[in-house]
Amino acid sequence: MKKAAISPALEYYDRYVDHVPDIDLSVALDESLQALQALNIAQLEPQGNYAYAPGKWTLKNVFQHITDTERVFAYRTLLFARHDKTSPPGFDQDLFADNTFIDNRSLQDVLDELIAVRISTIALFKSFSDDTLLRTGMNWKYEMSILAMGFTIAGHQLHHLQIIKEKYL
Repeated sequence: MKKAAISPALEYYDRYVDHVPDIDLSVALDESLQALQALNIAQLEPQGNYAYAPGKWTLKNVFQHITDTERVFAYRTLLFARHDKTSPPGFDQDLFADNTFIDNRSLQDVLDELIAVRISTIALFKSFSDDTLLRTGMNWKYEMSILAMGFTIAGHQLHHLQIIKEKYL
């Protein structure tokens, strides 16, 4: 299904979804995986522990943040898909970032983890029928469809890759 089929209309998460063109979700997720696989790690690795300003995340933290957020969103998506009405807890992205313990990991290792998570996310979304993609649930404090969650995952990565290009390279 394409982005135009998202319903209800997005509120907060449109800031990410707007980065993705009106293409099929499976294409958007596949392209997001290809973008990760195409990153020039040799160019990025020296910047792994670099933060562009005091109090900002390092490049490794940014990639770990994308991974952590995707895991949280995939769990919430699974709840929606399985008709589980449990209200998923929120998460504090800064608390997560403060507790990643990635200083001694290579950027390649952090990126490999993100790629593995993305492959898993793609498999999850491919398992859903169109009817399932239209199911909704509460993501943080906003009602969202599973389709919107998928586009948010893809758009969240695009958002951060743009920041990486502007601030880290």
